[in-house]
Amino acid sequence: MEKQTILVIDDEKSTHVMLKAMLGKDFNLKFANSAQEGIDLAAENSINLVLLDIQMPELSGIELLESIMTDIALRSVPVIVMTGKATEDIEEQAREIGATEFVSKEFLFSNKDDFKSLLNEHLLEEAKQFKLSDRYKQDFRTIIKKIQTESVHGDFFSACRKLAVGLMNSFDIDYISFWKIQRSKPSLILSIGDRQPENFGPDELMSERAFRELARTKRPYMTNNPRAEENKGVFADTSKELGLSSEAGIPLFKIDKDTFTKNGMVIPGSTPLFGFVILKRNRVFTTKEYKLLSRFIIQCGTILWGLYRKLYSNNE
Repeated sequence: MEKQTILVIDDEKSTHVMLKAMLGKDFNLKFANSAQEGIDLAAENSINLVLLDIQMPELSGIELLESIMTDIALRSVPVIVMTGKATEDIEEQAREIGATEFVSKEFLFSNKDDFKSLLNEHLLEEAKQFKLSDRYKQDFRTIIKKIQTESVHGDFFSACRKLAVGLMNSFDIDYISFWKIQRSKPSLILSIGDRQPENFGPDELMSERAFRELARTKRPYMTNNPRAEENKGVFADTSKELGLSSEAGIPLFKIDKDTFTKNGMVIPGSTPLFGFVILKRNRVFTTKEYKLLSRFIIQCGTILWGLYRKLYSNNE
């Protein structure tokens, strides 16, 4: 009989060693040192249960639990929260969010048989997997063709819309917005999605740390809980209300397709921005998805830049 798989997410190596000694003969164990590594392992493996440490750097266990419970693909997987410093407030918070059980590490390591019984009680009979579709390569080619057609026969707004719709269909994006940056200030170009944040415009965005960092570093960012990581996401509280647990921000550069290609598909460090894209959804982003989306949107941006120049030539 094939062993059931338990994903352990804990930044303490000692916990990994002890759990392997306790459970290794009975279960197939996968170990993650961080929340994002746990998300990536969940995408690569079929999981029957998650053991989640509550105290971790960057994205904490509570913050990851919030995102898992929002994620339509992962929320059916049982999550047992474990902690070395149990308090009634933390336990109540974890259970309210959706934790199946809450255990102290003291109990976990001193009551081996009881802990195994707890695991067996909650293990899914049929493992779940959060998997990236293999169709993305074909989808990317289709989207690129549509944008290239717009570059000849269409306009900037139409090309942005086609890119947005293609990404929403291929990557389950719930909300996407395109912004231009002119004289260091953002302006909304286009937003699409059923879950539209209200009363949020350029003035509000200027106060967001995520926007300021993107504009300063000219680098993409990703977070699987916009309210975590020192407010790394934009309109974080509204996003939570709308059930949008994850976010990516991708810069758009002032470089055309030919120059980009001649430069080995690399953006020169001195290239300024003309805009950026924000993606939000109710599923966590894996590292692979984030890297694929970043590269693809930056590539598409080289086509959009040509259309943008035609539209805003008098203001650039």
